[in-house]
Amino acid sequence: MIIYFSETGMTEKAAQRLQGIVGGDAVRIAAAQPYTDADLDWQVEDSRANLEQHGKLPAPKLAAPVDLGGTTEVFLGFPIWWGIPPKVVDSFLSSHDLGNARVHPFCTSGSSPMDEAEEYLRSAFPNIKWAKGLRFHDGLTEEDIRAWAHEEYAKNR
Repeated sequence: MIIYFSETGMTEKAAQRLQGIVGGDAVRIAAAQPYTDADLDWQVEDSRANLEQHGKLPAPKLAAPVDLGGTTEVFLGFPIWWGIPPKVVDSFLSSHDLGNARVHPFCTSGSSPMDEAEEYLRSAFPNIKWAKGLRFHDGLTEEDIRAWAHEEYAKNR
């Protein structure tokens, strides 16, 4: 199962690319209160996204829960905001029992690496079985994605 958060469409495209390789369902998570362009303006100190990311606003509630249906493999996609996943991803992880699922994080970013986001996720959600993450970028090939997805998937078998 592919679960992703996308506001600008970049992570959605990455999720669709991944789905074309690994198959399965793709489910978009969203904040209960949709983001506006002003909310996402990273250059404005008191924009909603800036305040959420820096802990000055609580993580947003989800628009709807995700039916995980007992899945054992989850690919979790998100953009990088201030070095880490958007707080709506925290909301998803906090409100869903991933049980025995292995979670494969993937991100989109123009230049931020995946390392800080992975470290954050492992630290904030230590009870989740995390696989190695992948940053989707312009130079990433289908073979790169396939190798990552299948290598990480095989480790759980």
